Order: sequence, then C-alpha cells, then structure tokens
Amino acid sequence: MRCEDPTNHNHPGKAGDKSPKILVRCIGHEFYYPISDILRLFTGEIPRQEGSSVVCDAGAMASVIGLFNEDPVLISNISENRVETFAQNCTLGEEALRIFIDKEAMFLPSNREVKRQLYFLLSRLSGRSFPWGSLTGIRPTQVARELSSEEEMTKIYDVRKDKAHLAFLTRDRENLILSGTDPDSLHVYIGIPFCPSRCAYCSFVAQEAPRKTALLPQYVDAVLAEMDMLLPKIKGKIETLYIGGGTPTVLSEELFEKFIKGVFSHEEFQDLKEICVEAGRPDTITEKKLQVLLDAGVKRICINPQTLCDATLTRVGRKHTAEDFVNAFEMARKMGFSIINTDLIAGLPGETAEEFCDSLRKIIALSPENITVHSLSKKRRSSLSREEIVRQEKEELERIEKMLSFAEEKLLNEGYAPYYMYKQKDTLGGHENVGYCKDGTECIYNVAMMSDQRSVLSFGAGGMSKRVFFESEDALHVRVERCPCIKDPIQYIAKVNEMVEKKIRFFSE
Repeated sequence: MRCEDPTNHNHPGKAGDKSPKILVRCIGHEFYYPISDILRLFTGEIPRQEGSSVVCDAGAMASVIGLFNEDPVLISNISENRVETFAQNCTLGEEALRIFIDKEAMFLPSNREVKRQLYFLLSRLSGRSFPWGSLTGIRPTQVARELSSEEEMTKIYDVRKDKAHLAFLTRDRENLILSGTDPDSLHVYIGIPFCPSRCAYCSFVAQEAPRKTALLPQYVDAVLAEMDMLLPKIKGKIETLYIGGGTPTVLSEELFEKFIKGVFSHEEFQDLKEICVEAGRPDTITEKKLQVLLDAGVKRICINPQTLCDATLTRVGRKHTAEDFVNAFEMARKMGFSIINTDLIAGLPGETAEEFCDSLRKIIALSPENITVHSLSKKRRSSLSREEIVRQEKEELERIEKMLSFAEEKLLNEGYAPYYMYKQKDTLGGHENVGYCKDGTECIYNVAMMSDQRSVLSFGAGGMSKRVFFESEDALHVRVERCPCIKDPIQYIAKVNEMVEKKIRFFSE
C-alpha cells in the first residue's frame, strides 16, 4: 500500500474541480469503505477513492469549510502503537481535534475504531450527530449482541439513547425467535422482480410488468426449472419459505396459479414452519389469487400500502388508493388469512407528519398482526433525487423524527413489539426500518435473513444466497459467505442452468 505524506497540503479533488472537498488520507491502513460510509453519512455525497485517500464533495458539510485554511484534509493513521484521527489546516488547532487510542487499550477491531474516530471528529467539526452514531452498518442488533448494555452502545458508538433501547428490545426478540430454529436450517427466498409500476422511492431491482408482459411466463418457467434442478441437490432442512419481489401477485391469475402450484409440488416445502407471500400492491390482488394461496396452505401474506394518503400515493407513482388497500385487506381477512403484514414508509416526499400518523392509526384500526415501518432511503434506480432524501434540512429531519417517534410509542402502546431491524444507506436522517408484531406472529424468515444467523437459499433474478458458519458456541462470531444471482431477468432466463451449477457448488463446498 502506498502511504500518503501527511504534510502534503495540496487541495483534494480532481484537477480543475473548484467545488469544496473533504479528503481523508488513510495512513497505515486501507479501510476505505468504513471511511466512505462516515463521509457519506455527514455529507450526503458519494465518496471516491483516490490512491490511498477518500475524497468527496463537502455537500451538507459546506459550513465546515470555513474552519480550514484550505479544503479540509483529515488524517486517519494506524501506527505501530496507536490509532489516531486528526484534522490538518484547521483554525481550531490540530491537537484540539485529535482523537486517538493506544493499541494496547483498544477493544474494537481496527476498522471499527477508524470509523468511530472519524465519526467523532466530523461530529465535533460540524456540531451534528446522528441517531445511530457511527453505526452505519445494516444490522444494529448484531452490535447489540456483542454488548452488555444500552449504555455501552451509547458510550462507544454515540448511538442515541432511544435508539440503543430500541436495538436491545429488538435484539432480545430476535434471539428468542432464533432459539426456536435449527442453526443448520435453510430458509428459502423466491423472487418475482416485477411490479405493476415503479414507485418513485423503489429500492429493489424490479421491472414494470406492463412493459415486460411477454417475459413473465418465461421468467416463471425459469424459476420453476431452477427449483426442479437445484432443490434435490441441496442438503439441509428447509424451515421457512418467503415469496417476495417486486410483487409476486403481479402475475396474471392463470400464471400465478401455475407458479404457486409449481412451487408447492416440491416435497421440500411440505413441512415448513412458515410460509409468507408478498401480495404487496393492493391493485394486483384478486379473490382468485388469494384462494390459490389458501389452497396451497399459505396463511401469512403482506399487503403494503406504504401510506394511506391518496395524494402521496399519486405523488410517488402508486397505482392504487387507500380504499383499494382497505378493500384488499378486508377481503384477505374474510377469506381466512391469519397473519397479515402491512408496510408504511416514513418520510415520503410531500407527506406531513400528521398524514403519516393518520395512516398508522388507520392501519392499527385494521389490527394487522405485523406492521413494518420503513425510513425513506435513496436507491440508485429510484427517480427521487439524492437531494430529496439526504439533504438533511432541519425541517425534514424534524418531520421524520416526529413520524418515527410516534410510530414506536403508538405501536408499543398497542401491544406490538419490535422483532427485526435493519438500516440502509442514504436514509433520511440516518434512521432505521423496524418490523413490529403481535406476540406469536413474528416472521421467522425476516429474522433468519436479516440477522445473518441462518443460511438462505434464493431462487430467481437478483436473489442472494448465503451460508452462515458459526465460529463460536455463543453464535456471536459467524462467517457469512454470499452467492449472488444475475439481476437482469432476461439474462437470468438465459443462464438459469449456469446459476444452478453455481449454487450447487456454493452449497456443497
């Protein structure tokens, strides 16, 4: 690795680019991804690696530029005896901003310590903090499993007290659910990456079905063929099955029936602890499709409005109304579905805190067994601009704080408990997604998959299979290996045999 000279005062960024930059020089290490995650959190911009440095536009930290004689240069240094982070050319003084720890006193892995120090330095410079502190990873409960108290999480990572409490509540419920599953079990995901339209906030690889109508039968045939070839080759007891998307119910009634019957023709799915099917978009749900699911033994489904404000639904490109959702929900309940999940998204463009809270009240009045509350997150393929989501303006942050605080308090008071949690990059305010449930109605698959504590076998385009290897008896230390599938449905159809061989090798090695 090439180490930069910390006395080099050249301005960061590309030649001729005069916009304010922030640069972090990495000396003695190559932890570029942790550095990038923290820069991205504070600036809202996507960093890039240049040699042994990470640089990005100042973005939401533009006000910090005035504290420096030149563009900000931060040093992240791991020496023989110490890990330290400090700012160069800062008018506040280098020593006043220096954060360090001697290696003999370190209790975190070096990559986490580098990340933690940079977070605290940028927080001091900007006067800003985030609800999850330096925890930018997808699984806060994984960190909670390593700690003995909420106070530790706050002290070490600067996690806000209410978020640390939420993490530990969720961790305890996750652990209880995991204790009822075999550590060597398999959990199956089947993906139908098609929707009737693309939502403006869409965070998944999904195709608009109206434009791909001719492709749907071929895709179903390819998924069923993959299962026919792969399932007999896979060892291990399958405990749960989750059919998601996209929107699986986007298939026509005839094609949906063919698909469901094909899936459940496999003996591996005859004795499962749990089956869940996403019927997410109310405008794709029909009585016949629901009956097909009931006939196959499915009693758990998802019907996801995201909001019950019609103006917001129109604004984000949903092709249904709040009334459509209620009608679909009530039809499913009358037909005999015993566990129904509904999703809401906090922070949708133009939606007020009161509109979100009103949606949640109406959802609770329907008494679904599961309610999942998401924070709006910017994804590369969505039509919302990054500025619409990560601009970090005070009123935007206050709005989502009100939404999420109300949701947590209201759901807990109504008898719902948080049972799984995950975070995403570029989330408004740096917040989280939480699944809440009534006692005994937890979705085992969600916990198995999101906790990284159980292996997952995935079918279909864009799916991610993974194997979990336990490296300690207490399950705190696991090694996870992943096997991605081709994302593009057309390529998946053409190369399904290749995907089968790849997964056979992955699960046999």
